Amino acid sequence: MATLLIYARNNVHIDPEKDARGCYKLGDIVEVFDDSKPIASPIAPEWYVVRITDVTKAQVLHFMEPYVDPATVGTDQPVTLRRRKFNVEVATLPAAFKQKMTKDRYAEVTLSQVRNYIRNRMTGETA
Repeated sequence: MATLLIYARNNVHIDPEKDARGCYKLGDIVEVFDDSKPIASPIAPEWYVVRITDVTKAQVLHFMEPYVDPATVGTDQPVTLRRRKFNVEVATLPAAFKQKMTKDRYAEVTLSQVRNYIRNRMTGETA
């Protein structure tokens, strides 16, 4: 199993460039844990915790990659455009699931249940 810690609100910065590059936004995957990580309860309002039961941490660790400007990939100084390349599109989640997450802040799912809601910001492809 792998557990995703997902940001549940939008942080903002007055500088638009710093806002895009350095602030976590709604749906950003902040951390990936393996199944041995205990989940504290109650979960703070700024977080969603999603445990994916049919994958390992190693299989979803790529969700932590930063979103780097494609023109600077492979250079000495790649430019980070966003903290994460992947995010959970919270707005597109089914209403019942969003209500559960708002209430409980926690869910156990399989990757096939959430795959279409985890999107690569660079390519638009789902997980």
